[in-house]
Amino acid sequence: MKRAFKLDRKLEPFYTGGPISLSPDKEFLFCQCENIVRIVRVATGETFASFGSEEDAAVTITGDDETLFTAHRSSLLIKQWRWKDGSSEEPARSFKAHTVPVTSLDMDSSSTLLASGATDGAIRVWDIEKNYCTHQFKGSVGVITLLEFRGLQLFSSADDLKVRVWCLDTSSPLFVLSGHVSPVTSLVFLGDDTVVSAGRDKVLIRWNLEGEGERMVTLPVFECIEGAVLGEGGNSVVTAGEKGVLRTWDMATLKCIKEQSEPALKREFVNLLPYTKGAMMAVTFDQNIMIHNAELELQRNLIGYNDEIIDLKRGSVGRIVMATNSEQLRIINTESLATTVLSGHKATVLAIDTSVEHGLLASGSKDSSVIVWKEGEDSSYTPVTTLTGHTSDVSGVAWSNLPENLFLVTVSSDLTLKLWQPSKGRADKLHKTKCVYTIKAHEKDVNCVTVSPNDKLVITGSLDKTAKVWSADKGQLMGTLRGHKRGIWSARFSPVDQCVITTSGDAMLKLWRLSDFSCIRTYESHSASVLNCQFLTHGRQVVSCCADGLVKVWDVSTAECLTTMDGHTDKCWALLVGEEEEEEGSVVVSGAADSLLCFWKDITAEEEAEELRKDEEQSEKQQELSNLVRQKNYPAAFALSLSLGMPYKCLTVTEKVFKEQDGEMVMRNLITDLAMDQLDTLLGYIATWNTNSKHTVPAQKVLFSLLSSKHFPVLASDTKMKHHWEALIPYTERHFERWTKLKQQATIVNYTWSRMKLTQV
Repeated sequence: MKRAFKLDRKLEPFYTGGPISLSPDKEFLFCQCENIVRIVRVATGETFASFGSEEDAAVTITGDDETLFTAHRSSLLIKQWRWKDGSSEEPARSFKAHTVPVTSLDMDSSSTLLASGATDGAIRVWDIEKNYCTHQFKGSVGVITLLEFRGLQLFSSADDLKVRVWCLDTSSPLFVLSGHVSPVTSLVFLGDDTVVSAGRDKVLIRWNLEGEGERMVTLPVFECIEGAVLGEGGNSVVTAGEKGVLRTWDMATLKCIKEQSEPALKREFVNLLPYTKGAMMAVTFDQNIMIHNAELELQRNLIGYNDEIIDLKRGSVGRIVMATNSEQLRIINTESLATTVLSGHKATVLAIDTSVEHGLLASGSKDSSVIVWKEGEDSSYTPVTTLTGHTSDVSGVAWSNLPENLFLVTVSSDLTLKLWQPSKGRADKLHKTKCVYTIKAHEKDVNCVTVSPNDKLVITGSLDKTAKVWSADKGQLMGTLRGHKRGIWSARFSPVDQCVITTSGDAMLKLWRLSDFSCIRTYESHSASVLNCQFLTHGRQVVSCCADGLVKVWDVSTAECLTTMDGHTDKCWALLVGEEEEEEGSVVVSGAADSLLCFWKDITAEEEAEELRKDEEQSEKQQELSNLVRQKNYPAAFALSLSLGMPYKCLTVTEKVFKEQDGEMVMRNLITDLAMDQLDTLLGYIATWNTNSKHTVPAQKVLFSLLSSKHFPVLASDTKMKHHWEALIPYTERHFERWTKLKQQATIVNYTWSRMKLTQV
């Protein structure tokens, strides 16, 4: 039984749009995630560090191998961060560079100068090491949109659509490049004397930087350019724009010499960054970061933001298929976290299921269609057929489990259940898939569907508060499960027993017997709608997730909640359980509306081993304590009893000390040698002993020794020990009253006895 899990790792969002840049060594990505700046390892996609606060978003970002600068709109500050030191909420320093918001930043290649441009058109250059302004350039009109160092020259562009070149040596403008009719988005240097400017006016302009900065040629590219980088050979430019296709332009022949063929994800580009060895990094408007080689071939895809994770299924070895709040499917490599995106649906994908044995994937969408995908030898998926027939959102899909007689069941918000089967139930006949039957399954939207392990039964769950069991071959209703007070979100067959479990919006799970469709057991511990569940540990446990983000593991036979995993901050929709218990080091994967994908590792064996080790160590120490007491080595025994965390073991040692000759003196000496943490423990023990009248005498004796020691002034002034004194005072007063009353009674008895006359016998 699995009783303990820890968060092994998580795939979290790192880019939600806005400024983005690369470190000089191209190993780290500086990007904005909501109002936080994240440093991401390009090789793994994992977050290395996070900076900033949620109240102050960064407007622009630049950095080098050690330092990161961010400009913020609300505080008008430029903040400097030592990002190699790890995450921090406080910057190394911050300064107010302008009286208006800063919109653009750039560092020179030596990392000694920082240029800042603001919304009023002012540009300032700062000495990073000496912390002062070295240059101030005026002349631009409107917001500064682009800054770039080139040796001792600074290039800038603003809302006036002009590119200005400033000389740092003479602190004066060299010339103005005027030719664009829309904002300039990128500058590409073809050498020391030539630059190409790209803008949203759908042209590339080549400029001669010798002399007065003459325009040499204008090349129309027929799309708004959002980013441009230097291509192979040093005389070509790669552009990215609104069409979502990368193109390489030869600036000598003025022709497109290379165009990306059939892009895997044709989405509008918002940025293009130079990467290593002729490669480039294209950023799409929906936060996909795609790395392409010089041939414009996609090498790797990083997902900056997954949005709401709706469903998870296991693909081939080391891959997870994920449905998010998008029309795309995402295949994640669990080792490298590289992502492949599948496009085919026209609306949000709501449900997915995989048949690993056949290498098949089915996806149901809000466009009322189901697409069947086939996995190739390179682990990529291609669409085989599209199943149409539903008239509303497809909310659930499920493949058959046995290798023979392949079929697919789907449910929809149109209240129907459909069974689809290829010709003769063969996987190689998917293009001939037909609908075998259509059934009106429920009175309200159907949320889920699952096929039994032996492929004989199908269960559906609906917002009408019922789950229904159907025969798979004929679609005949076998039984209805009633008992939930809210709509049912998921239903699963047990892999070993003839029972099913359902989850509902009434915050409960229910286990049902298939023989008579009666409720066997109810699982209550969640505080919000239970959205999904999966069987675990060969059917002996079940894991469930909830609208409050919690994931719980239950003992099926006792309905006991064994552990709760807290890793999400929003609704947890998706759960995935590994077929092999040790697969990839994780047993449970959860996905939620907070865009987090959490991998939970079973650490039950480690915790049990640790508990066993602690028990053995405790037993050894207790034996050592008994030996020390027997040897009358009270200083060592007293110190050891304090470290054991066992108040009454320490009391036993204390009583034996007081029975010795000069026991009180021995106790004072023992207390004198104690450290502050040991004194804190001892004072807590005294408070515990003092609550029982049997142990009042030794407790008060030790307390007297403590008050008489040199440590008392420190203990009295220590606020951390205040609660010990507060616990001691009321019981001490009660014991004092009891002893006072006892003394008065003893005095009366003595007096009465002394006045009595004994009767002679």
